[in-house]
Amino acid sequence: MSGRAPGDGIRVRTPVPDHTWHDILAEAGQDALPSQTPAWRSAVCAHGWRDASRLYTWPDGTRLLVPLVRSADRTSAEYASWPVGWGVGGVLGAPAALTPDRARAVLRDLASLPTDRVYLRPPPSSTAMWDALVPPGTRRNSRLTQILDLDGGFDHVWHQRFRGKLRSAVRRAERAGLTVEQDGSGRLLPEFDRLFELSLDRWDRQSDEPAGDVRRRVRAKYPLTKFTAVADHLGAHCRIWLARHDGQPAAAVVALHQGPYVVYWQGAMDKVRSAPTYAAPYLLHLVIKDACARGARALHMGDTYPGTSVTRFKTAFGPDEYHTAGYWIPGADSGRRVPVQDEKEDMRTP
Repeated sequence: MSGRAPGDGIRVRTPVPDHTWHDILAEAGQDALPSQTPAWRSAVCAHGWRDASRLYTWPDGTRLLVPLVRSADRTSAEYASWPVGWGVGGVLGAPAALTPDRARAVLRDLASLPTDRVYLRPPPSSTAMWDALVPPGTRRNSRLTQILDLDGGFDHVWHQRFRGKLRSAVRRAERAGLTVEQDGSGRLLPEFDRLFELSLDRWDRQSDEPAGDVRRRVRAKYPLTKFTAVADHLGAHCRIWLARHDGQPAAAVVALHQGPYVVYWQGAMDKVRSAPTYAAPYLLHLVIKDACARGARALHMGDTYPGTSVTRFKTAFGPDEYHTAGYWIPGADSGRRVPVQDEKEDMRTP
């Protein structure tokens, strides 16, 4: 179906069929993340959203795709690329396709949608450009994103990126009698979720907020149905790693794969079993080692807030830090409704 055109002879198609999306991924080459695939779109839509993806085609044949969904509630439509908590959507296309002029055309179109706001979360590499282009009234959702450069292979990462204390922790874990397995079928998801429940309890106890608030907020953002949707739709591109000690689960990691990128999406642990065995850092070190063996060039470690325990944990692996953002762009109905409050987020999860 064609959408309203943003001018200059640009054609808009919505929603975008899978085969066309895969064509755009081929044009993007090495620049697409797991969260920019049609499989990820399917996972988001399986979790209560509707496909509203948009394909822009310029007269010279240049194409840009915005992964976009719409809330199912017709009375209070919200558009997002992606919803908060679902990672990077942004704009996808060939490496040279996204110019400031084309980005302005996309922004004009998004601002014309029948909603009070549109959430756009572009990849970290284009933050500076979007900062300069977003329209007046846009609210910036600041982020600190950690990305581990894997160039040089695992030996280089081990010696030049990992901190000394982390290398010591890995060596201790190797002597602790851990057993590790990984799976891309979703079979380990129930055990991961039980560890995630223990993590929720721990984060809630550590918080200064009223008892139960952190647990409810993070569980609402990451219910089991969300993990299940991602595992079902990404298939082998969603791998769960599980470390056991004395046969019992100690720590788990969910890693997502797309081309040269691996995303450390979620981690969870039983601190009673994980802390003395160093299972959590050992498991993530194995994910990184596997990524290097697969030829990956970067591990995206997600968003974080400075000073948190999760940030300190990830910092030990030597990632670079980037100041990134998502943007709430005023839509066509902006000002006609009561302003929507920003969602309170929790960065205890990657």
